[in-house]
Amino acid sequence: MKQRQFRSEAPSLRSRTSALELEQFKQCLLGEHSRARDLQVHSWVSRAVDEAASIAWATPYPLLVLPVLLEEKLRDARRKAELQQTIYESSQPIVALAA
Repeated sequence: MKQRQFRSEAPSLRSRTSALELEQFKQCLLGEHSRARDLQVHSWVSRAVDEAASIAWATPYPLLVLPVLLEEKLRDARRKAELQQTIYESSQPIVALAA
């Protein structure tokens, strides 16, 4: 029985180009969705874009999958940011009493 030998090859030009295209597309989508003036919300959005890009990169068609994943991640990020704001607002009376 003959064993197959695997060579580790440098990333092909195509994969480097795809990575560059994905990064450019990610930045474009981030620009569209980062209109939030609140830095807390912006950090949630930025993290969502990075997570979506990481997951998309693992698929055969990252540029096709990225917008759909991003919408899902952004919905989750907005929900988390709203929850954080609600917790912050509801804790203010307690913080005021402690001061």
